[in-house]
Amino acid sequence: MTTNTFVAGTGWLYRFDPRAKLLLMVLMCVWFFLPVSLIELSTVVILVVLVGLYNAGWKLVVRTFLSILPMLIFMVIFSPFNVRTGSPLIQIKSFTLITEQGLEQALRLMSRFIGITYVCTLLFATTPMHEVMLALRWYRLPYRASLVVTLAFTYIPFISDSFSQISESHRLREADDETKKRFFTRLKDLLPTLTSALVVALRSIPNLAMSLELRGFGLENRRTSFHDLSSYPYTFTHFVVSCMIPLALWFGRSIF
Repeated sequence: MTTNTFVAGTGWLYRFDPRAKLLLMVLMCVWFFLPVSLIELSTVVILVVLVGLYNAGWKLVVRTFLSILPMLIFMVIFSPFNVRTGSPLIQIKSFTLITEQGLEQALRLMSRFIGITYVCTLLFATTPMHEVMLALRWYRLPYRASLVVTLAFTYIPFISDSFSQISESHRLREADDETKKRFFTRLKDLLPTLTSALVVALRSIPNLAMSLELRGFGLENRRTSFHDLSSYPYTFTHFVVSCMIPLALWFGRSIF
């Protein structure tokens, strides 16, 4: 399982202290739930996406958006129907289908979801996994919990990549044109792909167990680390910047 979420780059986020970056991620996730207008919330989300575009590149931005696109579609379809009060926006005779408040709530949920997704993605895309683990341990998170978090963000991309490779392998073996297949036929063809991905996941369990054992999982003695975060000399400055960014976005709402 050598799959990693880290994307090589040279942006300012790569030079940011992982401990301060983790704090900034938490503060930004909290910021998205503050009582701000939809325009202000959308503006901050766009700024976060632009930061990701500058630091990690457009491929990560597009890939992240495509991964959450099905959830966004469900939000657009079903969220406006949850709010029945307010000014009618779409009305069929006497039945109000969508209200302005319902549409606004759906857009607000979408903005929060996109913002939180990109903020969390940028943390793991611009920080090597061992530095994420060191940052979590610096915050006094137990070693086992830190190890579970970092392995989860390694194992999930590994399964995703395996599923993509298996899908391409099955597609190459088929003579039929994919564009001519019906929807239910495509769903039926997913069964062998899902079965193969499940087999790969089960066969990787011994490797995962060996990885845990080599990392000292389950041992009672004190855990030592070969790496450290001493290469980041401006920790205090980065912490100040991490606190100033959400505050600046909050007090600068009047210019949006």
